[in-house]
Amino acid sequence: MSESQTGKQSQRVVSIDALRGFDMFWISSGDAFFVALLTFINTPFCLRLATQLDHPAWAGFRFYDMIFPLFLFIMGVAMPLSITRRLERGDSRDKLYYHIIRRTLLLILLGLVYNGLFNFDFAGQRYSGVLQRFGLPIFLPPSS
Repeated sequence: MSESQTGKQSQRVVSIDALRGFDMFWISSGDAFFVALLTFINTPFCLRLATQLDHPAWAGFRFYDMIFPLFLFIMGVAMPLSITRRLERGDSRDKLYYHIIRRTLLLILLGLVYNGLFNFDFAGQRYSGVLQRFGLPIFLPPSS
């Protein structure tokens, strides 16, 4: 339903949505597009800029290293807004806790599956992947 159909204005914070979209662009391999473009242009400046979009073994700070912390920052800003909105909407705290626990467990499980859970190599399993690190901060309980 559009805004005119419901008669209510959206309560979303557009700047957070825009920043989340920007970050998701980089998470979803937007860097590959720019690396290809900058390499095609093939000037010293563009080639130097393309190195900033690489995720190498630790060799100093790069732009690419800010993608994950930016997403965690966005989550930290969005969670209080989301929790407040749900409480104002009339959702019970029990329903809210259930949602938080379910989302946390789902992200952790998906992260484990992505990192090879079904290979059954528990000694070599990567337990601290990105999805797990997104799931754990969500689990922090809302303040009263």
